[in-house]
Formats: sequence, structure tokens, C-alpha cells
Amino acid sequence: MEKNLELGPQGKYAQLTLDFPFKKAFATEGEEELLIAMLNAFLEKKLSHPITEVVIQNPYIQGQTRFNRDAVLDIRCRDSMGNRFIVEMQTGRQRYFIKRSVYYSSMAISDSGQKGGDWNFNFPNVYSLNFLDYDIDFGEGNDDVVQYISPSNEKYPRIRYDYENLIFVRLTEFKKSLSECESFSEKLLYSLRHAHELDGKPEQFSGKLFDRLFEIAEIANFTPEEVLDYEASRMRRWDEYAIKEFAREEGVEEGIEIGVEKGIAIGDERVEQERSYFRELLKQGLSHEELLRRLDER
Repeated sequence: MEKNLELGPQGKYAQLTLDFPFKKAFATEGEEELLIAMLNAFLEKKLSHPITEVVIQNPYIQGQTRFNRDAVLDIRCRDSMGNRFIVEMQTGRQRYFIKRSVYYSSMAISDSGQKGGDWNFNFPNVYSLNFLDYDIDFGEGNDDVVQYISPSNEKYPRIRYDYENLIFVRLTEFKKSLSECESFSEKLLYSLRHAHELDGKPEQFSGKLFDRLFEIAEIANFTPEEVLDYEASRMRRWDEYAIKEFAREEGVEEGIEIGVEKGIAIGDERVEQERSYFRELLKQGLSHEELLRRLDER
């Protein structure tokens, strides 16, 4: 079961990990300061110079041919140096999300190529910044909240090629309390995760950027149309959750049916015991495949 679903009674502030409030805070023309601050905070170690201005672009990238898929991103922008940036807030678990990120960043590279005439393939650097509201396994012992991935030389891993950069921010792995947040990035992560649980902007979150972020997130400042958009974001999240839970329940039933087909003689009472057992496993967040493996072992 997803442990990060937090769509209970609505508080003072919107849940910033949802589609509408995230884009309202970071992808509104005229409000680029928040987007710039976020990019600088998480890309600082990858940038040769801090970002001073950005132009928000159309998030739609058309496939190069009619056989290629199009892409609709959460946020797409470029800076004054020509670098391209993709920002995604991902709340629904996807098996191949890292591959999807590579695909989308590659589309951004292709889209930045010069059309017509001669071109030497000197495309601008592309940065894909992805906030994950669920966890991905990045390898045993790797519990870093922020993961940086870019091409490197296998024999000399210190030699890196920063043409294509993937950054993954594991929101569920950020567990610092309010009092422990010191840097801008830590305070921003805390806001993304917990703003909707707060009664007011934390006193230690001083400065115009956080003043503006919490002003944007305050639901009382939404227009009637924005309230509807926000509720639609909440409803979509509920729908995704309900669909996944139904799929998990079906997985339990399928597992039991497979067990019966394999010759496990069980009566009605045992069937219900099996169902209860696997429902308990679901609460641990096990995959369908792992559930079936557990069935084989019983």
C-alpha cells in the first residue's frame, strides 16, 4: 500500500506535490523567481554558473515523426545560457520512470537541435529534475535523498560528460523535522512534503521566496476556477490510488487462484485466511510478483 497518500481533510495550504498547485507555484509566467531558486538549489553542483533568469516554454514536445510519441511535461524552460530544463513531479509509481526520464530528456535534446542548414550537434546541456513522491531503489546502501546521474567514463568515473543530466529527488526519503531544516533546499523539500499539514508558514522559513510560496499555496487566495482545478488534482490522485488498490486486490485473488490450480487443497475458511495473509503483505508495499513468490513458499 502506498504510504505517502495524504489526501485527507483540506487544510489552509494546498498539497504542493499535486499537479495543479505544483505548476501554479513553479510554472507561472511572472513568478519565475521560485522556479529559478528551485533549479539553483538542486542543480548547484551541476551548473557552471547560477541561473539568473529562465523562460518558461511550452511543456508539449512533439515526436520527430508520426511514429514517435509526444511528451507533455510538467515544466519546461531554458536559461539565458541556452541550457534546457525539465522539471517533473511524479506521484504515481512507474516501473520504468528512470527510462522515461532518459527518453524525455533525449526528446528535449532533439527538440533543441537547429532546424535547416548545417549543424555541428553542439546542443545545449539538458537537466531533468524529477521529484518522486514514492521511492525508487538506486542500489544497496544508497539512501541519498538527491541522486545525480550523467554519462561518465567507466574506466575513469571522475570524468563526466554533463550534456545530459538526470536528477532524482526522493521526497519520501526526506525525513528531517521542521527544526532540522537549515538550507534552502531542505526547507523547500519540507514545504513540498508538509505545507498542506501546516496552519501557517514556519517562522524560520523567512525571506520573500517562502513568503511567496506559502502565499501561492494558500487556498484562500485561489480563484473559484483554481479551487476547481485543485480539487480535480486531488480527485485524480484518489482515482490513481483506488485503481492501484483494486489491481492489488485482484492480484491477491489471482495468486490464490494460481495456488488452487497448482493443487493446493483449501476450503472456504482457508481461502479467507490466505486472503487475509496477503492483504497484510499488501500493507508492506510488496509488488504483485513478490506476492506470488510468497505464495510459492507457503
